Amino acid sequence: MKLNLSYSLQLLFCVIILIISIYCLSTKDFTLLPISLAFVGFSFLLIGLREWRRAKKSVISILSFGTAIFILLIVGQSLFG
Repeated sequence: MKLNLSYSLQLLFCVIILIISIYCLSTKDFTLLPISLAFVGFSFLLIGLREWRRAKKSVISILSFGTAIFILLIVGQSLFG
């Protein structure tokens, strides 16, 4: 099975999310959760890009872009606001 760059980046982001989440739960130090949430936003952005390339103007791509923008705005406000 051949993985393209989009799938590879999404897999990398999921591994990073998993590592940060396990660390936060095991140490009860939740200061890294906004970074984990940012990677969730980037994952939704990759899903949106992949679906946009596959079928333009699909509902899934529009919802993924909207979710990614919303998550990244929340993360930006929590980190810089």
